[in-house]
Amino acid sequence: MTKLRKSNCTFLLFTLTAFIFATANANAQQQPPMKTLRGDGTVIAMAPGRIQVELKDGKKWVIFMPDKLEYIDVAGTAVLPWLKRGMYVSFAGVFDAKGAPKTEIKDIRVFQPNKDTKLGAQRDGVSGGNKNLFGGNPNPNAVQTSRFIISGRLVNINNGKMVVAAPGFQTTVLLAKQMTIRVQSHNPSLIRVGDKVNVDAWYYAGREQAMQAKAKTLKFISKDPYGYVEKPAPAEKDEDAPK
Repeated sequence: MTKLRKSNCTFLLFTLTAFIFATANANAQQQPPMKTLRGDGTVIAMAPGRIQVELKDGKKWVIFMPDKLEYIDVAGTAVLPWLKRGMYVSFAGVFDAKGAPKTEIKDIRVFQPNKDTKLGAQRDGVSGGNKNLFGGNPNPNAVQTSRFIISGRLVNINNGKMVVAAPGFQTTVLLAKQMTIRVQSHNPSLIRVGDKVNVDAWYYAGREQAMQAKAKTLKFISKDPYGYVEKPAPAEKDEDAPK
């Protein structure tokens, strides 16, 4: 390579480096710094991709949803009629050596599975110790029972009984008359006006007056149980009406 070509290559490399540095520096100067918005509040309005929140200080912000659903947490409770076929549920129960439930279910968790979710029956302590539950060759004369956490898809629910299926097994359990149904999800369609929310968001400095921010994470707590329908107040009697 001649001295001239080496010189040209060196010049081009220097020019390219200088251009990249100048561009990055210009972008950094043009982009205003980001500020953090954190606080607790109440959802007062909703629209596709965003919500309006009134924080405890009285300020009303429009919060744009996080880029990923996993950064949205929705928690609450539900009434029994809200449960539908296809939902994923989890509960703990005591089963005998043949896999038959021995207790009523008093607590159910409705959840949204992810790639790390383990569906099926997971041992959660032993009450008599029989390792052949839900598979293997159980002893027909065994009286041992074990406590398992069952996670699977709701197949049917009727007359106080619930059928749940997961890869490799299906079980039918009895539901207690007094029970708790907890909901944990990343589904934004479960968000409602009146829900409490914890906001962790950001906005560009100098744009506070716009009252708009992009959420990093949002954590909601449902105001009312899902599926709950408030009974209408009884009509007031008109004392002047003819009898």
